[in-house]
Amino acid sequence: MSKKKKIIVLASMVALLVLTGCLNYFLNRPADQPAGGDSSVTYSDYFAASRADRDTSRSETVLYYETIIGNEATSAEAKANAEKDLAALVSGIDTEQRLETLIKALGFDDCLVTVGKENINVIIKSDALTDQEVAQVLEVVHSETGKLVENVRIKPIDL
Repeated sequence: MSKKKKIIVLASMVALLVLTGCLNYFLNRPADQPAGGDSSVTYSDYFAASRADRDTSRSETVLYYETIIGNEATSAEAKANAEKDLAALVSGIDTEQRLETLIKALGFDDCLVTVGKENINVIIKSDALTDQEVAQVLEVVHSETGKLVENVRIKPIDL
């Protein structure tokens, strides 16, 4: 084979490789992602993804506790601790759902609440919060949980 033919074959292979890479990129990109490659997450996606992650994690934790409680080889003390922890988890889930519902009732589009042992975090879908809105959220959280204002973190997410 002459040098000219070898160069043509090599150039054709490189062109096919580049074409294959481009096709792979464009065909495997999610449909809702813009062609420019801007992969920023919308905040509605953030709230939905956070809830899904939280639910998945909690389902695994509940399954873990139920396995401990249902295992005949588990000691009575371990079963009692697992039952106590499971009850606390369920109580926390109930509190979070109740707070999210009450905060949305204040007029916010969406919010996400996480309840820890000491602190409560509230993420609100809003450009900014006025002092009155912060006071309303703090009132709801305090009246439902009894937590001190110092233990409540409120974070607006601007759109």
